[in-house]
Amino acid sequence: MNIEEPVTVELSDDGSPLRFEWRGVHYGVISAPERWFARRPWWLLDGRASLGTGEALIDREMWRVDAVPLTAGMPRRDGTFDLALRSAPGEWHMSRAFDDVLDTQLFA
Repeated sequence: MNIEEPVTVELSDDGSPLRFEWRGVHYGVISAPERWFARRPWWLLDGRASLGTGEALIDREMWRVDAVPLTAGMPRRDGTFDLALRSAPGEWHMSRAFDDVLDTQLFA
């Protein structure tokens, strides 16, 4: 499911996501994160771009992580999440989540 919501991400020494907080729940990354760059739908998310800022609008850094909730009281359920680094330094967004149970709970 596509989400596009802000998240807080804690990075490891090598710059990859280690933990993140989304909707008040802390998650811990349990496998090696995968990094890639993706085209973003800037025409849906942003207004008109200022002259000379096109590169930042087109590509964004993405990280796919497998994570489990660390917050007490949350069921222990693995999920796969795509975290996106936006053009502003340190501004992260939850781009997508892959989990049928999570999908049902969040958007039922």
